[in-house]
Amino acid sequence: MSESLLHALPCQAGVDPNGILHFLDDVESQELALHGLMVLRHNKVVAEGWWAPYQSAYNHMLFSLSKSFTSTAVGFAVQEGLVSLDDPILKFFPGKLPAAPCENMQKMKVRHLIGMCTGHIVEPSFHDQEDWVYTFLASYVPLEPGSKFLYNTAATYMLSAILQTVTGQKVSEYLRPRLLEPLGIENVWWETCPKGYETGGFGFNIKTEDIARFGTFLLNRGAYNGRQLIDAAWIDEATARHISNGDPSVASDWTQGYAYQFWRCQPEGVYRADGAFGQYCIVMPKQDAVIAINSGLNNLQGVLDLVWKHLVPAMRDDAVCDKAVNDRLKARLAALRLAMPQGTQPTPNHAGSGVHYHLVDNRFGLTGIRFDFGAQTTFTLEAGEKSFALPVGHDRWVETHVQGSPSSDRDASGFSLPFSDVACAGAWKDGCYRFCMAYTRTPFVDTLEARFSGNALVLRFQRNVGFDAEPIVFCGLCE
Repeated sequence: MSESLLHALPCQAGVDPNGILHFLDDVESQELALHGLMVLRHNKVVAEGWWAPYQSAYNHMLFSLSKSFTSTAVGFAVQEGLVSLDDPILKFFPGKLPAAPCENMQKMKVRHLIGMCTGHIVEPSFHDQEDWVYTFLASYVPLEPGSKFLYNTAATYMLSAILQTVTGQKVSEYLRPRLLEPLGIENVWWETCPKGYETGGFGFNIKTEDIARFGTFLLNRGAYNGRQLIDAAWIDEATARHISNGDPSVASDWTQGYAYQFWRCQPEGVYRADGAFGQYCIVMPKQDAVIAINSGLNNLQGVLDLVWKHLVPAMRDDAVCDKAVNDRLKARLAALRLAMPQGTQPTPNHAGSGVHYHLVDNRFGLTGIRFDFGAQTTFTLEAGEKSFALPVGHDRWVETHVQGSPSSDRDASGFSLPFSDVACAGAWKDGCYRFCMAYTRTPFVDTLEARFSGNALVLRFQRNVGFDAEPIVFCGLCE
């Protein structure tokens, strides 16, 4: 059982609660879909909240925030003498290629992988590849390693493969006694490649609180609860600026320099681990603070701008304890809720209720849809002989667990929900039924609009974020 983090009122840790309230105001006004937030100062949690249906107990996909855990695993391996940053990467995979790789691949070292400066102009793609290590080693490297930054998830995967080669353990297994257990991080999982290596650059799943624990470990330069887990010098080196990734005078947190799988930020001394769609571990040594955030959004800079605007200035040791403000913040954090469709509650008499619709052939293999409207609507999806019945709340999220794989959005039938835990809410407005499906261990929320006309149904599907989030239209006819 993990040890609880220490908590304090914001003012007790030198944080003005008004700054947190203003941050929440702007998050709401700018419609930034945060899922979880924790603010820590002086190693104490001063504010935490989750936007329903997301909860503190839920793991959340990290995407590229995973990279910083892989980087830390490299640090442990360096400390134990298993790996050197100056090791050539070919050393770890002798005989993998049938012929000699290109000249610059032969020059590539571990430090080039961890620093995102491999010499590639285009990141190697593992799409539809069975052997990712082979694909990387066989790729062409036109530039001298170390000469140019290129964000390269494939490079982080190679760090994972190297670590598993030298330790005989997956990265998460290697980290368990060294980092995860000492930090109290439990019940984790990490996606793997077809060859069984953990993906390294993405695919790690932990709770918002676990991100906060990791940030505290970083803030304390590798120490946690009084125990030095890794050399402080490694944390200093791993989070320092090593290579330019753009013009630092540009007001962007993606051009302030890159470390060892960490990003430098605009405020002096601040750095972060981050992942797609708004997963953040922000470390502020000067302020002695950590901010952990999970989200499902595209405006990544927007969230950071609000942190710099409201939360950083709120960290002041002369913060005043005002009970009314503290109570207002506590109530606000307890009532956080993800935006949901607004409108009237459907009744069993609404068009389309209780009607089974056959769907026109589609690439998802969906064959049928049915709505049963009422005090609690049920939305049923069919894929051949399989069906998924989802309860949909009105003005509230209703959660359900459906059978499916936790690591894939497809199963043997060709279709399943992306993840097995989903919450739904919907309402009738302007002649259509609009409802959202929030996959509560992910950033993803699907919005569906159903329009009924005679014996026909048109269902428009839109995902909030994604690398391919174009809207999809399904058409169906009733029996």
